[in-house]
Amino acid sequence: MRNLLKTGLRRLAGASTVRRPVGDHTATVLAIATQKGGVGKTTTSVNLASALARYHGKKVLLLDLDPQGHVARALQAQINPGKGGLSDVLLDESGEREVLDVVTRTEIPGLSVTPADPGLRVTEDLLTSRIGKEFLLRDALKVTRTWYDFILIDCPPNLGNLSINGLVAADQVLIPCDPSPLALSGVEGLVNTIEQVAGRLNPEIDVLGILLTRVDGRNSKLNAAVDQEIAGRWGDAVLPVRIGVNSSLAQAQQEGRDIYSFDPDSRGARQYRDLAEHLVQAVQGSGLSPA
Repeated sequence: MRNLLKTGLRRLAGASTVRRPVGDHTATVLAIATQKGGVGKTTTSVNLASALARYHGKKVLLLDLDPQGHVARALQAQINPGKGGLSDVLLDESGEREVLDVVTRTEIPGLSVTPADPGLRVTEDLLTSRIGKEFLLRDALKVTRTWYDFILIDCPPNLGNLSINGLVAADQVLIPCDPSPLALSGVEGLVNTIEQVAGRLNPEIDVLGILLTRVDGRNSKLNAAVDQEIAGRWGDAVLPVRIGVNSSLAQAQQEGRDIYSFDPDSRGARQYRDLAEHLVQAVQGSGLSPA
């Protein structure tokens, strides 16, 4: 029986080999994750990806792991027609599919995305019975990583199978958080999950930082209280860049465009450029990306 199994496994391994050209890049994978919706997660994913492509000349893939498909909505005026979805890749039992198979380009030079995929709602449940379910996205990025400088994963606002796949595939995690008690509580739960992922599934994962979003400069008392609470819980984990309340960000999303094609001189645009600069410097300093 053992010899029969070995022979069968060798035959299957040979049959499932699909040769794809390997690129000359080594992508840093950044998961953008929260446990609470409405904190600017997708706004951050879209405009950070755009800033990396536009102002740093990076080749960027924005991977929409959220079944709600908000990335495609936020860039609907700039996305080319897609082909297939991530659910096709994650549920492929042959293990032959790559994320690269479903990538589509945008009108933003250097930025590609994965299309909106409502099928991810069903995928969340179907993954429960899959062996090695936590590693499916990581494995489907092996070749894809060689074609990009950065891969940003817009995770669902929960800690289900899809989000865990995003964390296992990631090198670093960016945690958007608005200054509210519920959002801060969600950060604590997410950090605990990241620690478990690091201990059991992805020992290389690290937290880039906590990004304060929707900060209203008029609420100085609330901002000071949030600063004090974050410092008490996570030390200097909060990033020096903050994203303020800015109507242009919401209007750009409504128009289906990134902030730089809608209002490049707005405060929100400048802040996401600062965030992109911080990310590039942090990655280069960590040795995760070639200079």
